[in-house]
Amino acid sequence: MEAEPYIYKGLWADVVRVAEESLPIAWEIGEAGVIHFASAWLGIAYLKLDRRDDARRVVARAVTWGEARVATIPFALTYLSIARALCHLADGELDQALARARLGLDYAEQSRFVIEHGAALRVLGQTHEVLGQRVEADTAFRQSLEILDAAKPLPELGQTLLAYGRFRRAETPDEGRALIERAREIFERIDAPGWLVEAEQALRD
Repeated sequence: MEAEPYIYKGLWADVVRVAEESLPIAWEIGEAGVIHFASAWLGIAYLKLDRRDDARRVVARAVTWGEARVATIPFALTYLSIARALCHLADGELDQALARARLGLDYAEQSRFVIEHGAALRVLGQTHEVLGQRVEADTAFRQSLEILDAAKPLPELGQTLLAYGRFRRAETPDEGRALIERAREIFERIDAPGWLVEAEQALRD
């Protein structure tokens, strides 16, 4: 679980380092919590580092294992589904990405965890965006922002502001820029250098 703070700081190489070291032990002893969450974080970090094959392999293994276990609760599968949807998006598998994003949202709604709900809606928005479904994307992004703005989990709020800002810049550049600037301020406040780089790049694009 050392991978979690690194994912929120955007330190992708550190996520990979600690997760690759500890995940084999978790698999050996069947430590479900670590398998579910560290696999999700590792998969996302691999995607950020353009290691799509590694991301797909790690996330698919954990999803298959987790969904086959009777004892697995929806909460544990939400971030895995988010990571799986992002893998599908990276590979251009858009129908699978949408199905998995919707499943992640279903898991989040069943679990009633606010952070997971907001994160799942963000990824659903990103998926609709790639599919060119702008009305559906805007709805999902707005719902994610409303949930996370109320709960104030800053790393997740910053990610939604960044994703939504990129989306809105296509139609309303000033609104999009304002959202990204809010994201940048959050990433500066929480010392998240990897995410800060992404926000600054988005402002230059």
